[in-house]
Parts: sequence; C-alpha cells; structure tokens
Amino acid sequence: MSYIIKMALDIKAGFEPPAQMSSPIEAYCAIGTVAKAMRLDLPARRDTLFEMREDLKNEIDGKDFPEPRIEKICHILMSFIRNETTTDRMMEYMVYGYENEPI
Repeated sequence: MSYIIKMALDIKAGFEPPAQMSSPIEAYCAIGTVAKAMRLDLPARRDTLFEMREDLKNEIDGKDFPEPRIEKICHILMSFIRNETTTDRMMEYMVYGYENEPI
C-alpha cells in the first residue's frame, strides 16, 4: 500500500496545476518525501499532522527545491486542510516516503 501512496503523490504532482491530496496518509508520505529530497533528517514525530507539516515548513523555508516535482508535492502538502493525530501507521507512511525517495 505504501508504494501506491507514494506513486499517487508523483501522479498528482504531474498535473498542472497539481491535484490535491485526498487523505492524510498521502500527507504523511509527502512529509517524508520532501524531507529526504531536501536532504533533511528523518522528521521527528509530533502529535498532529499540522505540527509535523509546520516543522517541515520551518526547515525548508528559504531553500531551493531540488526539482519541480518536489516543489509541487510540497505545495499540495501545505494546502492540505485536514489535520490528523499522528499514529504509528501514519509514521510508517512518512518513513516509507523518506526511505524511498532517491536523492
């Protein structure tokens, strides 16, 4: 399932304008994907998706994106409006996104 979620991010980023995320699972995967692409450490677990997203935003603020795909994934992540409590399952998706993003 993780593979499909990561592939969905790439597909959504391929549209112009990028398609919106439909689930928090995609958002957690996107956090890991963007963090790895930006050469950051694996993000620390926080209580909510919005807290984790804010941490990522603070880490990448002012940095250039390595490629347009990552910029688009980041854009759709930052516009995701549904906050969620961070669970072990959500963290697994975030770790998968991080570990499977080539740099």
